[in-house]
Amino acid sequence: MAVTAVHDHVAAARSLAARLPQLIDESRRTAISLRSGLHGNRKVGPGSDFWQFRPYVPGDPTNQIDWRRSARSDHTFIRQTEWQASHNYWIWPVLSPSMYWSSSDKIPSKAERTLIISIALADLLIRNGETVGTFDGERTRITSAEHLEKLAHAMLATPHSIAEQGGTIHAGRKHSILLLGDFLEFSDQGEKTGNVIRRLGQYQNDGALVQILDPAEISPPFRGRINLFDTEDQMIYRSERFEDIADGFRQRAQKWRASVRDAARHNDWLYDRHVTSESASPTLLALYQHLSERQNQSGSNGRGRPTLHRHNQQETS
Repeated sequence: MAVTAVHDHVAAARSLAARLPQLIDESRRTAISLRSGLHGNRKVGPGSDFWQFRPYVPGDPTNQIDWRRSARSDHTFIRQTEWQASHNYWIWPVLSPSMYWSSSDKIPSKAERTLIISIALADLLIRNGETVGTFDGERTRITSAEHLEKLAHAMLATPHSIAEQGGTIHAGRKHSILLLGDFLEFSDQGEKTGNVIRRLGQYQNDGALVQILDPAEISPPFRGRINLFDTEDQMIYRSERFEDIADGFRQRAQKWRASVRDAARHNDWLYDRHVTSESASPTLLALYQHLSERQNQSGSNGRGRPTLHRHNQQETS
């Protein structure tokens, strides 16, 4: 089995940066394939674009009556405009060293898939009139799809550890925060990482955690002698027969994934899991629908109850 070495993550990161134009094109194609079947996050509110007419009811402001439309009918009509207030979304792809690992050269790395989903989601949100940013040093934010490449480069410069570098991040009040990564740091810094995520959920900030995993991290296909290394290329475990420890491996992995899911639940955020051997479209669609539903329920800058939770039930895999 071909395995991408984790200790080559610096070279892998440079390679990923060099391939960014190609990844942006793939992200745009993914977003376009979904966009035709999606409706914008339309609702009544202040704006200049006409949305619909509705019958006048006592108590409505008379300056909203459309007299021309009303003259053509026996009823009086109110002219409603579409809400055009931009909401702020922060997308943080946590590209830790372990994100550059892949169990097969036929499967994209977790980092590559994370960037594709992040950029595609930014594309969908921006084209719906929203503001999208990321947590690089400049706190880059964009409002036009023409600047997607600028945002993508900024995403590569975001902190690589939630526990060690996320404590200085302070999102605005009632913004939406989306974290994507494998969250492997929960296995050794769970409490510290969870505290940072809880802090990001303060001030009524809605959000989501999307755990990006290699299929071998869900159902390990290994057989025989296996050597396990950390991100510093240090051997941490050797097994002469992986079959003997496979059940324990799965149980520990389930516990690790559950801790990530619970961190999302604590903030009343969406938790979703994506496997790199699968299409990115279902995860992207789930994220976009979740964000749209939350906005429709709570208004442009509010926080409603979540109506979509994927993979939130007890894991059986």
